[in-house]
Amino acid sequence: MINFILFAFVLTKAGFAASCGDGYTIQFRVGNCTIRSPNQPEVQSWGAEVALNNDKTICMVPSTVVNDTFLTTTKLCQSSEQLKVHQVDMTPAQCASRRGGPVPADKFRGVPLSNLVQNPGWGLLNNTIEEAVEVSMQLSRQSITTTVGLITKGQNSAASHLGLATDSSILKVLKDQGLIVAKSFGLNVGSQSVQAPRRGSLVLGGYDQGSVANPFLHEFPIPPTDRLQDRYCPLQVQLTGLTLNIKMANASETEKRDIFSKSTGITVCLEPYDTLFRLPSETLSTLLGYINQTTGQRTHLVPVTEYADELVNLEPGLVYRTRSGEFNAALRFTINDKMTVEVPYHELQRPLRGVDSNGAAVLNTSYNELQIFGDPAPGNAPVLGKVFLSQVYLFVDYDAGKFYMAPLNNDAGAVIPVATGSCASGGLTATEKGLIAMGAVLGALIFAVVAYAIRRWRKKRNAGAQDTGPHPVERAPVGSRHGSALETGRLPSRSRSREMQNTLSESSAVGWDSGFAIGHAPFGQRSQESMESGLSNENPPQRPTRTGII
Repeated sequence: MINFILFAFVLTKAGFAASCGDGYTIQFRVGNCTIRSPNQPEVQSWGAEVALNNDKTICMVPSTVVNDTFLTTTKLCQSSEQLKVHQVDMTPAQCASRRGGPVPADKFRGVPLSNLVQNPGWGLLNNTIEEAVEVSMQLSRQSITTTVGLITKGQNSAASHLGLATDSSILKVLKDQGLIVAKSFGLNVGSQSVQAPRRGSLVLGGYDQGSVANPFLHEFPIPPTDRLQDRYCPLQVQLTGLTLNIKMANASETEKRDIFSKSTGITVCLEPYDTLFRLPSETLSTLLGYINQTTGQRTHLVPVTEYADELVNLEPGLVYRTRSGEFNAALRFTINDKMTVEVPYHELQRPLRGVDSNGAAVLNTSYNELQIFGDPAPGNAPVLGKVFLSQVYLFVDYDAGKFYMAPLNNDAGAVIPVATGSCASGGLTATEKGLIAMGAVLGALIFAVVAYAIRRWRKKRNAGAQDTGPHPVERAPVGSRHGSALETGRLPSRSRSREMQNTLSESSAVGWDSGFAIGHAPFGQRSQESMESGLSNENPPQRPTRTGII
């Protein structure tokens, strides 16, 4: 019996070790998403679609400000105080769009607040979390149970947060369960421009090789001090140059105007939860001067109340009337004196977009909007949000203490996941222990069945030998389906790997237009060849550059 248990242990351990060596990732599609509720009109929002408790699907936005995942609740869309944003009264549908599909707080099992990880960034934004619950999050055919915080009041946030800060609870749960190997993620935020919109992707436990146009040449350390002025920020870069490239209406050449240079460089925060650029007061003032000069807009910018009857602007930028003239310019960023990123005209400016009274996304072409927050950066901490990240691919590896940026492949189609990290040399994860225990039980069961069958067969053979008459020998059911399963070596971890590989292939065949693809899949052959050729996550395969990044 001991031999069978040891055999089951070794076989189970070997099967799990192979899948761990392959590596796992979990992929989401991010972009415009639709919220559906019974007897309510469909509401449009933005983020990654996630199903909770196999029931309601919401839109969640990745955030590096919080460690825990925070869910917006229906309490945020009930009182007149909560329905007012930027001095404008919202309808319940507009509030649902802003909040990414709020959930009823009483649908989940409450747990102590102490179960949450520390979230210093949340308090610095003058927000509070008063309730914590246990929730099941459906990730394709896999579901994980984790503790999340409930947002029941406050206006300094919008949709639900998918917490991806340095001590991310969801990355920890996924790693502890063996669903990912490394506490890492890769993000392609896509584009929300009107002229060239595109969807993006989020990969937990690795990155999307298809979204990377060139290798990760630009590496940045995660600073030991994760505070930037009065804001929590683990992803910081030094902005050593900011140039406005203006193409004048009657000129064929581009006029360059420096907003600031290396001598006045600043440290900025990368945060995908924010959309707009949030700039220091002096930088914002200089930029506004150039905008007024270029467009002829000599008066104050348009307030949100002027167009509130038609739409609600969920994150107002610099809005001006279209008749004032076009602001045909691009912003060119220099990062750490070595990386340049140009945000083109169609990303920097777009027709005014918002949400109508029914929660549908609409445009008002009587106005243009620059994707720059109209007030100085909160907490004196400048932020580069989704508009900046629309031009780069971001890969964060917390286990290595580094993050990387690479030119983005704007033509990226199906996600090509690349898992990062390696199996731990010692100790067993909870998944390993569970599989080993199951193997031990299976081995004991097989031994008992075989021993019983042999004993019964011997007993009947002896009885037949003593009987003078001929009798047919009854054969014991040796080699039942338990035996065939053991002989084939089909283990849960390998079957799950093959099943999820098929799931990913089906999602990839549909393409990005299908909405989103959530799942996990083993490190594919294509990625394996890349790793064998020496192109690790610091140096993935090269692709043609398709953005204004040098």
